Amino acid sequence: MTENQKIVVIGANAAGLRAGARAKRLLPNASITVIDHGRYISYGACGMPYVVSGDIEYADELRRTAYGVIRDADFFRSAKGLEVIIQTDVEKIDREAKKIICKSLITGETSEYSYDKLVIATGSNPIIIPGVPTGSKRISTFKTFEDALAIQEAFQKGQIEKIGLIGAGPIGCELAEAAGAMWGAEAILIDAAPNILPAMLDVEMARPIENYLRSEDVKIYTDCPLEGITETEDGLVIKTPKGEFEVNHAVIAVGVRPNTKLAADCGLELGKGGGIVVDEKMTTSDPDIFAAGDCAELKHLITGKPIQLPLGSLANRQGRVIGSNLGGGDERFGPVVGSAAVKIFDMNVASTGLTEKAAKDAGFDVGVAWGTATDIADYYPDKQNLFLKLVYDKGTTKLLGLQGYSQGEVVKRIDVFAALLKHDGKLEDLLDAEFAYAPPYAPAVDPLYSIGCTARNDLLEGLKALPPDASIDDKLVVDVRRTQEAADRPLPEESCQNIPFETFRDCCADVSKDKEVVVVCSKGVRSSEAARILKQAGCADVSYVGGGSLMKLGQ
Repeated sequence: MTENQKIVVIGANAAGLRAGARAKRLLPNASITVIDHGRYISYGACGMPYVVSGDIEYADELRRTAYGVIRDADFFRSAKGLEVIIQTDVEKIDREAKKIICKSLITGETSEYSYDKLVIATGSNPIIIPGVPTGSKRISTFKTFEDALAIQEAFQKGQIEKIGLIGAGPIGCELAEAAGAMWGAEAILIDAAPNILPAMLDVEMARPIENYLRSEDVKIYTDCPLEGITETEDGLVIKTPKGEFEVNHAVIAVGVRPNTKLAADCGLELGKGGGIVVDEKMTTSDPDIFAAGDCAELKHLITGKPIQLPLGSLANRQGRVIGSNLGGGDERFGPVVGSAAVKIFDMNVASTGLTEKAAKDAGFDVGVAWGTATDIADYYPDKQNLFLKLVYDKGTTKLLGLQGYSQGEVVKRIDVFAALLKHDGKLEDLLDAEFAYAPPYAPAVDPLYSIGCTARNDLLEGLKALPPDASIDDKLVVDVRRTQEAADRPLPEESCQNIPFETFRDCCADVSKDKEVVVVCSKGVRSSEAARILKQAGCADVSYVGGGSLMKLGQ
């Protein structure tokens, strides 16, 4: 590794600039040039919905350092020692000559840059659905800083009273909040999947979030593929199998694809998902070329399969690995588990690992457990209910995934679980984990410990939990909540037998042994114990509602 080598980076956002800045620190005499086609560089793209929503007052906050300096080309030149060239397209990579050919978007002039090592950090491109008109100012994506500025301006000028959001992933959900809460516009959220946030949540976990969005006046249509958009004199008409929707503006947010044209044109190996194939040192099929960020293909730790995860958190880590290795290090970026979080109004939603559906598709012998608990001690002020779903392999007790939502603290549980996934954790490891405890921060029995116990009890003792959204109309429903609890939040099923848990051991003989029995309580704790009592008493077919009535009713 020579001190005076030439390093060229294509892409001036998280991965590219992190790689360049890290390499310059280790190789102060290296010549490092970063080239980007955009006008704005190094901005926090994940913060763009919060600019539109008004949570972040000024868009330029996404471009500032922690100490208040705008991260533009001059900043990286003076503070980081990088030569950053913006508004310039890289048109070709000549691997044989080890040079790139560029064209200025301002002057049209072409230029060439030779390299010893090249970093490709070209990011991703938004997916455009067939049937969507191109060139309309009323139809946009939400991928770049310019996209955020344009839609914010349209709201400010009163040009959007009704917006169609095609794609109910994190961007669609965040923009739905921004449209209604900040601008008073009507938001219509449309997705072809059975539920919103399909990469993060299974159906029964998504339904309460959908109901919450509806309570905030967001219109939601799932199982609703887009058939087309037509432009009229007054606006747009969105066509779907569930009807036509007239809007002023539409945002296409169905996902992104790796931007790998340069890599493909120069013969680098691409994966089945279209991303650039890299090893753990982020090296491509050419040993002098690295790739990172949205354009690179990653490996999922649990399935072992290739995956694309367009997350700024991962891109920054990958960029550091490349910069360290350019400087002579031996750093690795290993397989990922896919942790994600999204704020929807006052609801916090997060997940890591595999959903139940993804785990089944991957061939695991899937077990699940649902749990409802308070995020802090239940006697402490401002507690919030926390709803979790655990996915594991029944044969090995290997942890596979966790989903959760709450108006309280859910993300730290996801983070702890993700750390266990990274170390091949099992159910037993949840019971062995040591959680920081004080009443303002957590219950004495942490929700992760509790749901781990629930899963082990179900697995080892043969207790059967039903999903919170399971239909139980045709079964004998035994409600073990206290009488006032049951009256305050009545179940929708007509045939309910109320036997409060504190009297259940003395009164369980009153429950028919000849019927299929489903036990319900508020959080699933009392009902699972009551189900065990009935099973020990000879009830042949007994189950309980996982997560309890609070999860079932979405409260």
